Amino acid sequence: MQIPTGELAVILADIQTMLAACKQHDPASASQAGNAADLETLAQTLEQLTDVMTRLESDLQSGGDAGGSADVTEIGDYALQLHETLSAASKQRGLDEQQLPLAGLVINIALWVARHGGRIETLEPVANALALVANSCRDPAELRKLSAVISDIIAAVSSVISQDLEKMNPGRPWRVLLLNHSIVATRSHDTDLMEAAFAMLSSRLPEDATRFFSEGMAQMDALDYPPHVREVMEKYHREWPVNRSLH
Repeated sequence: MQIPTGELAVILADIQTMLAACKQHDPASASQAGNAADLETLAQTLEQLTDVMTRLESDLQSGGDAGGSADVTEIGDYALQLHETLSAASKQRGLDEQQLPLAGLVINIALWVARHGGRIETLEPVANALALVANSCRDPAELRKLSAVISDIIAAVSSVISQDLEKMNPGRPWRVLLLNHSIVATRSHDTDLMEAAFAMLSSRLPEDATRFFSEGMAQMDALDYPPHVREVMEKYHREWPVNRSLH
């Protein structure tokens, strides 16, 4: 698949594609007669959103005072909320084939926020979308691009989330994001990306490091990774032995 770029033109095209697919599959039953009207309202709201994003991007590119990162953050969070509504409309119509395109859209929105100086305050749909896209990628070159995308998104995550205060929740989006970052870097076979991802994992998720690198070594054997990839995994596995204490 095409790796998300965060370009506004791509976001606009993706939204139109999703809306068109939903309109083609409007339920015909009387009990759901309001669906078409609801979808039209959503389409109008999304059009207003993208108009605002276009104006803001133009202002930022021209050096104008558009409210800066605060506006980008607010608009991005609203865009992610509308994406959830669009996802629900797609699911209601049984459009399972749109899951991957919808994942690409949410990643593009997050990237747009990140690359315009905003902060990502709604992380769960983004982390889930990245996991879905990662599972669909097989080519190391695509995985290298995806790793760069994840790095940009990690850097833009709100400090409230990245402080990672909910350590007892293993399904928290921040943890999922960092673990997938390391998995994607490993699958890319790029040792520089692996070093960066592994260092971040060791620093931000030390409670997960030992298990991750232990399981990583098992994967080196099971999937016959090349020697240069194995070397980096072995390095971190030695740094995080099973009997290592976090205290």
